Amino acid sequence: MEVVVTVVEKVASVAHINIPDSLSVDGIRQHIVGYYNSGGMQADLNIYQVDFESISAHIGSKINITWHQGDTCANRQYYFCKLGRFTLTLLTDTEQNLTRTEVYFGHHKQLIYTSEKEISIDLATVELQNFLSGLAVELQTLSHIEFPEQV
Repeated sequence: MEVVVTVVEKVASVAHINIPDSLSVDGIRQHIVGYYNSGGMQADLNIYQVDFESISAHIGSKINITWHQGDTCANRQYYFCKLGRFTLTLLTDTEQNLTRTEVYFGHHKQLIYTSEKEISIDLATVELQNFLSGLAVELQTLSHIEFPEQV
């Protein structure tokens, strides 16, 4: 039996960095954001505090995606799969070496997930299965919400 456990924690990290003295307040903000976005701050960050937020588990078998081939053209292959109220699509572009996956929900086909990467169909399918398993866990949280009765 497979159990998918999701632990949500809030992590606060602290970094001590050197900033040029001549910067204005806006310049300091830009410097910090730029340093963080470049990935340079990662080596300086130290975990300061971890707050537990929630834990949940999805017990059961992993979602199996069975692709059905749709219309294709010269350099693109299209696949789809229906899982209950979800519609999954997978499009490969051999010319650009890209695989695009999408998940739609409901009658109106609301797009809830999209990914476009240079990966194989098999790896894209695994990522999609992991997304759907995580989504199932998070949706269990919604089942515990209680709404007050209208007066």
